[in-house]
Order: sequence, then structure tokens, then C-alpha cells
Amino acid sequence: MQPVGEDIASPLLPTLPQRPDRRTIITESQSGANAADDDDEEVKKGWKFGRNEGSMGWGWKLCCAILYMLPWVDVTEKTVYFIERFPAFHWTEYFTEPFEHWFYIHEWAPLIIFFGTYLGIVRNKKISHVARYHIMMGIMLDILAMILIVIEENMPFGLLWTPWSDLFYALTFWFVFLLVAYCLLFCFIGWYCEIPLISEGVYMQIEQAEQMGSGGGR
Repeated sequence: MQPVGEDIASPLLPTLPQRPDRRTIITESQSGANAADDDDEEVKKGWKFGRNEGSMGWGWKLCCAILYMLPWVDVTEKTVYFIERFPAFHWTEYFTEPFEHWFYIHEWAPLIIFFGTYLGIVRNKKISHVARYHIMMGIMLDILAMILIVIEENMPFGLLWTPWSDLFYALTFWFVFLLVAYCLLFCFIGWYCEIPLISEGVYMQIEQAEQMGSGGGR
């Protein structure tokens, strides 16, 4: 006999799934977002912040400072017209004169410096990550300086004797000068120097160099 109050047709009806509570959905979404943030933090720690295994000694600071002079030497050769027009900045040439002979002692010297520093220093995990970062940053700034030089050499001849060329030389001078000064400051402090786009390329090059080194070791 069926008890009173019980639904007789309940065994014949399909059981409908229960709708999840709104608070449960919000909690799960928040937990998923927190997990994603934690993953991003772990990536950051492994990508840069956790890679500074040791401080950078003064020997490596001087080595990085010398390499930072390479893009400055390249640019001062092309911005000589700007320095002649504004003699107040003639003192900047004193920083490059001791390095011009050694950087260009041979036509293959810049290429030798690039492969020597990239293969011998950037790939070496025994060297602190911040030192390798500044070494690679010097190489990237030199590549940027070479791009500006290529642009200057391919400018239309009609623009070389116009105020637009003076503006280009002035912008090139100050752009590279401020970048080198900024990187040198953080180099001697022993910190990472963040430059949009360029820093990301430096991190990627260091990671690729480390993968090449570990692959060669196997």
C-alpha cells in the first residue's frame, strides 16, 4: 500500500539534474583564476626572478660595461656631425676612444666578439644570470645600433643635407646614449634593467642559449 503524501508517479519520471548553486560557480571560477595567477607567478620566478643565482662581481660588471661601449662606439661614428654642431657634447667621445682600436682591430672583430660572448658566456650556466643578462643586453643594443646605422646609410641623398638628417642624428645620439647610460647604471648596481621589447628578446636568447648548451651536453 502506497503511503499517503508520496508521489506515485515519481518512479516513472526521469530524474532531472540539479542546477549548481551560483555560489559554487563563482567559487570555482575564482579558484581557477587564482590557479592561473599562481602559474603565472611560477613562470615569472622561473623566467627571471628566480634565475639570479648569485650576485655579479666587479669583474663581470667591468666586462659588461666594456661590452656596453660597443653600441656607443658604433653610433658615435655616425653622429659626429651632431657632436660637431653641439660642441658641449664633445666629452662623450672620450668614453669611446679607448675602445675604438680594440673593437675594430680587425674587420672580423665584431663578429668574433658576438660569437665569443654568446657561446662562451651567455650559454655558461655557471655564470650568474644577471651577468649573462647584461652581456646579452649589450649585444642586443649593438644590433639596435647597427639597424640605425643601416637606416642612415640608406636614407635618400636629398635628406642628408636637410634639417631632417640633423634631427635623425640627434635622436640617434640621445636614444643610444640614454639606453647605454641606463644599462650601465643597473649593471654597476647589479640589477636587471628593463627595456620594453628588448628585455623580452634578451630573456628569450638566454633561454635558447641554455637549451643549446644542455642539448650539446647530452
